[in-house]
Amino acid sequence: MPTDDSPTTLRTTATSIAILKQLEAIDGARVSEIAERMDKPKSTIHGHLATLKQEQFVIKEGDFYFIGPELLRLGNQVRTREPAFVLARQFTERLFEETRLRSIFTVEMGGKAVFLHTASGSKMGWSHEQLGNRLFLHNTAVGKAILAELPEPRIEQIIDRWGLPRETENTTTDREALFGELERVREQGYAVNRAENFNELYAIGVAATRRSGDVIGGFSVTGPAHSVTGEDRKAELAHTVKDIVSEFELELALA
Repeated sequence: MPTDDSPTTLRTTATSIAILKQLEAIDGARVSEIAERMDKPKSTIHGHLATLKQEQFVIKEGDFYFIGPELLRLGNQVRTREPAFVLARQFTERLFEETRLRSIFTVEMGGKAVFLHTASGSKMGWSHEQLGNRLFLHNTAVGKAILAELPEPRIEQIIDRWGLPRETENTTTDREALFGELERVREQGYAVNRAENFNELYAIGVAATRRSGDVIGGFSVTGPAHSVTGEDRKAELAHTVKDIVSEFELELALA
């Protein structure tokens, strides 16, 4: 009989997770469609879905399965598990109100940038900036701002795990060059993403820290090049984001 940490058990868990990711990616599907996409027997997929449905990780409507409410409940716990994460929501919204650019609060989890709060009013958001999405740190503004506040051994650990993959022609893929950029981030107090993970998408990010110096996460504003670039505009946005972060850190310290 396999133990809890046996390869068989891990494969079973991995299959359930893969099914959930398929349902998220295509917004609902029949058993046959998931089986075809994953190249697995329909009986296997059906068994996993039946278990997930029992625990409300998925719901069934007719022949279609969709992501269920239990994932929403669990996901919300990530956003509310720390007072700082709860407080960050109102500051994310304030950042949008002051800049009219899509505003994001991000934390580092497992060496990647995870989006916990976004604010864009009635503006259409970008698909990669949905809540819970995980991006690389080395080619996002908020990710570089967070990296700049981490101890060097932790930065090395993250790079060793995820590498420095190129996503656009502007992505920094050289370790030494990245460390040089992080030093500049420390000097100026903010980081810039110059279409480094998505073409034509620019951003400015600032890390938020506790009194102890530990990183909480980071705030950023994102927009097309014309809304973020230009020395005066960049300086204006950087000043605004830094002010928001300072107020957030102060209120958190006084809480």
